[in-house]
Amino acid sequence: MLSEVVEALVFPGFLFTLGLGFLFEWIERKIGAHMQGRIGPLVTGPHGILQPIADFLKLLYKEEIVPTFGDVTIYKIGPVLYFLAPILGMLFVPVMGTRAVATFDLDVLFVIFLLAFSALMVVILSFASESSYTIVASGRLVLQYVSYEIPLVIAVITAAVFSGALSLAGVVQTQSNVWNVVYMPFSFIVYIVALMAELEKPPFDIPSAKTEIVAGWLTEFSGRSLAFLKLTKEVSLIFGGGLAVALFLGGPLGPVPADPLLASVAYTVYFLAKLLAVGLLIFILRTAMARLMIAQVADLFWKILTPLALAQLAFVILLRGV
Repeated sequence: MLSEVVEALVFPGFLFTLGLGFLFEWIERKIGAHMQGRIGPLVTGPHGILQPIADFLKLLYKEEIVPTFGDVTIYKIGPVLYFLAPILGMLFVPVMGTRAVATFDLDVLFVIFLLAFSALMVVILSFASESSYTIVASGRLVLQYVSYEIPLVIAVITAAVFSGALSLAGVVQTQSNVWNVVYMPFSFIVYIVALMAELEKPPFDIPSAKTEIVAGWLTEFSGRSLAFLKLTKEVSLIFGGGLAVALFLGGPLGPVPADPLLASVAYTVYFLAKLLAVGLLIFILRTAMARLMIAQVADLFWKILTPLALAQLAFVILLRGV
């Protein structure tokens, strides 16, 4: 019982996910800076690696201003609920082997719910502030959500159907010889693009376009609320990337020594290496691409990625039947 609590709170649970969120934010800022001919974070910590933590702590101690016309209750509890979704989701992602901290036979469906819940919470938070900027942002967010969610779910279900399991641990176990991405590369591509839309990474940062609507749905948030909302975006990247690793890249599986302790270390290293590869792919794409218009996003997901995801699902069903 004690070991399970430690796993949930420390490793590979809450603190582990939180630390990866800060680390990946630093990597993203460094990659973006170097690709654009800048330096990026440099002062706080070696090569600025502690800058994301410093920014988070700074926001925690800033004054939190709640608009008089906003919903105070949602302002207080909304950011916490939004933050809990990716943290809870990471408990179902295998890190130290084929077993996750939390698992049950249908946890893939629960993970899909958590992905949808995050978008729902953003819409609720947008309307809670009743600002003209956040209302416009929430409208864009809903349109973007209904565009990317269908191909995202199809991509996830495709991996589950091919593996014959509706638990992430089961999906990982079936990839001991060959990763799913070999059989379903288009589903992996669709998932990565849809994940970028879920995270509002360029070119899908339309709901938070600073040059058009200030900070989008984040405009009226400040202090502790803003700190946790920004941190949730980084943790959501870890959750989404970890899900990609589990569904398509064999999870933490790879050659390991016979000793159980060393095997756990090796599994964790494999997981982190694959997660970093997914993160680097997203960071490079988001830096290299310019923002799309909302109509272009809808066309991309409805006319290209959704048919592509359905075609990949059909192929996988035929492959399983052979």
